[in-house]
Amino acid sequence: MTTKKNTRNVHGRAPARIDDAPSRRGAALRTPYHALGADQEMRVPVWAQHRSVYRTAGRTIYLVETDRLADARGDLATLDRAGWDVRIAEGTDGDPTRIALTRREFARAA
Repeated sequence: MTTKKNTRNVHGRAPARIDDAPSRRGAALRTPYHALGADQEMRVPVWAQHRSVYRTAGRTIYLVETDRLADARGDLATLDRAGWDVRIAEGTDGDPTRIALTRREFARAA
């Protein structure tokens, strides 16, 4: 006779389902704007004047245009520390600065 044992992890909770894994749950919510916010809340900075999202096979690129690059520097450093690849193309002759953001692990693979 086989009995089914109720499995618990070290914290006394039932094991999480595969779709509850932090990597998948976090991946769904992880945008640069979530990385700038607190407690999984989004924060869209004032300097991000025009925002676009481009998705390709396995990669998402966030393109932000601003004419306030000096205001963006602190947030861009935060994003860099949070694992974002930050690429800046400074505008000339009144054109806005373009900032491309993608998750660093995907930037290396491309």
